Amino acid sequence: MYLILVYDICTETKEGKKRLPKVMKKCRQYLHHTQKSVFEGEITEAKLFELKSNLSKMIDKQVDYIVIYKLANKNNLDRENVGKDFDPTSNVI
Repeated sequence: MYLILVYDICTETKEGKKRLPKVMKKCRQYLHHTQKSVFEGEITEAKLFELKSNLSKMIDKQVDYIVIYKLANKNNLDRENVGKDFDPTSNVI
């Protein structure tokens, strides 16, 4: 499946500032970093379960949130850029 993941980590506290890079690093292990807190790419159900499990343990559910958009595949995505065109999967072999 193709996934777009967006997160917002509250960095108003010292703990939040420590969480943010950890969440970003974990997302980079599974998806392509598209823009600041946006990641996308192909992922299996098992890897998605693993990612969600890891992120759930990292975030503060009272102030942080993660949104996951799932598509059957990249072909079902109508992606439009305004400005510089950037496809994070264009250099994947």
